[in-house]
Amino acid sequence: MFGRKGSDDQRSIDSLRAIEAGGLPPTAAARLEENARRQGTPDHIFTSNLSPSELLLTEECGYEPLGQVMGCCVYHVGWQGLAAGWGSYSGWTRMSQELGVLTQAYVDARNLCFGRLEQEAAILRADGVVGVRFERTGSDLPSGTVEFKAVGTAVRSKAARSAPPTQRPFLSNLNGQDHWALRQAGMRPVGFAFGNCSWYQVAGWRNQMMNTGGVFGGSWTNGELTDFTQGVYTSREIALSRLSDEAARVGAIGVVGMVVQPTFELIDYDSNNVRYQDLLVQFTAYGTAINYEIGQAVHTDIQFIVPL
Repeated sequence: MFGRKGSDDQRSIDSLRAIEAGGLPPTAAARLEENARRQGTPDHIFTSNLSPSELLLTEECGYEPLGQVMGCCVYHVGWQGLAAGWGSYSGWTRMSQELGVLTQAYVDARNLCFGRLEQEAAILRADGVVGVRFERTGSDLPSGTVEFKAVGTAVRSKAARSAPPTQRPFLSNLNGQDHWALRQAGMRPVGFAFGNCSWYQVAGWRNQMMNTGGVFGGSWTNGELTDFTQGVYTSREIALSRLSDEAARVGAIGVVGMVVQPTFELIDYDSNNVRYQDLLVQFTAYGTAINYEIGQAVHTDIQFIVPL
């Protein structure tokens, strides 16, 4: 019994060391390696997050499923200070700005998450991962902590079953039907493009009067909170610019299957016994970067489908 406890302790230590290095727990890697050894034999059983229709179309594209893969990261966000400057109405005050610590935390957590997804796909000797479902949560975790999770199905080209992959597996959040349509159009996924920005927007005097009421009761009237609108646009432009840069780095001509996830949080604070409200915008955008198939003409026939 004591020997078994010591073995469990060592496995736990080895697992933590692997995770700290950005890798996979040894038990997860061992399971995937066993799955890879069984490929091409009657003992191979794959798991998948594809529906039966998606699986059929994936097979028709010339790919076979190898197994479900996952990447996960639970990340603590460090302390973020706020720069200040001279305001027109309130003297020395907060300034609208990107919260670099928060933005970078999301970038680091996402890289760890997708890095582990790619590692699992590589162990299965996959060419790519399709149907990637990406989630960011934090409501059930301690304050200042976020969880990134990505799940998809590792696939390999049937034409290259016996040959090891020659490059990193591509990642795509397209479902089976959209991946099939993309291939029919003579295009292919070349990567996953991601952009984010955490923007702190200070509300000016007019916004504060409308949003919190103030001494003039401005909250009783209709009107746009223009400072908050500006904050949303600013965060969007920064996030999409970063997404475009990532797509360019993998040689993409465009990004499809775009998912845009803006979240908003009102930040309350008091100054000189007056209540103020600013806005925190966290803008995230991601999608599948695509390019033309190498040496293949673009097929653009439109198929009309009538439901029976």
